Amino acid sequence: MNAPFQYGTLATKDNFVDRVEDRAQLKSFLSSHINVMLISPRRWGKSSLVKVAMEELQNEAKDVCVCFIDAFSIGSEAEFYRTFASQVIACASTKLERRIQDAKRFLTGVVPQLVIKDDVTNFMAFDVKFVPQEQDKMDILRLPETLAVAKNIRMILANLPDYKNMEGKMRSAWQQQEHVTYCLYGSKRHMMMDIFNNANSPFYRFGQMLFLDKIAKSEWMPFIRESFEKSGKHISEAFASQVCDTVECHSWYLQQLCYFIWNATTGEVDEQIFQYGLRQLINTNSPMFLSDTESLAPSQIEMLRAIKDGVRQLSSIETKRNYALGNPNTISKNKKVLKDKDIIEERKGELIFVDPVYRLWFSQEY
Repeated sequence: MNAPFQYGTLATKDNFVDRVEDRAQLKSFLSSHINVMLISPRRWGKSSLVKVAMEELQNEAKDVCVCFIDAFSIGSEAEFYRTFASQVIACASTKLERRIQDAKRFLTGVVPQLVIKDDVTNFMAFDVKFVPQEQDKMDILRLPETLAVAKNIRMILANLPDYKNMEGKMRSAWQQQEHVTYCLYGSKRHMMMDIFNNANSPFYRFGQMLFLDKIAKSEWMPFIRESFEKSGKHISEAFASQVCDTVECHSWYLQQLCYFIWNATTGEVDEQIFQYGLRQLINTNSPMFLSDTESLAPSQIEMLRAIKDGVRQLSSIETKRNYALGNPNTISKNKKVLKDKDIIEERKGELIFVDPVYRLWFSQEY
């Protein structure tokens, strides 16, 4: 039996929950040639949202071509330019053009360098040894517009490379493009905020910033219960509610916790099964949490202990007595470091953990 809960891959079809307004808004901006910067903590479902929204947009507008570039796996600037060009060319090419390109490579054993020509069949991917020069870089960044005009299509490019020294070139090339729209997103929320909300950044006011909220509990509850019922199992409204509250409606963790509970259930979920699923959830993610915590300074761990214990006045005499937080400058610095790492955030004047399961793990370990 296929599991009705999905994590670790992009959520699609029945596994994609709600986001009706988010999808409509994202499609509206991009189809109106307004660049979008999509921001949220990691694993809130940004990639799934973009994929589903772009599939809908392509079905609704046949002249739209969407190119996804996974910048997370790119290891160098040169590799980015190679990947960028290759993906853009593949996206804009017809099946026939791709076959011609493959045949040329097979027959010659050589992958040509980039040559910007009107005949789009002359665009081909690069050899892995290709190192772009300065003019090549600008030609590559202009390539989406060149191909969009030549092919009479509208192109949307999604995702963002994490290379500060490239931002000026990208903004310079991209802001002049009339047939290409960019949807930029990433998991480093504070880095994204600095890129798009800092007046000194090349990408300042590059487009519309969208802040992705969590999916509401009212949307998750029927999804959880119906998913159990469809597979011949049962979870009560109380336990479904407890799942949502435990992971604070965090998309990734909710699907993961539901999977562990569902997998351990033969008939109906009870307290023992729920607790087993919760232990599995924490244990499965503990290596990542341990790695994140080992990189922190002792005073930063002490600050997390204080936040976990509900301390609000970090500079008070009582707090200094109970926690080794250091002097006021250290406290201020550590607060910034933990925010920049997306470990904590300030909500309604209170510091809280961004990751609800990391908070559970940290409470057990510290």
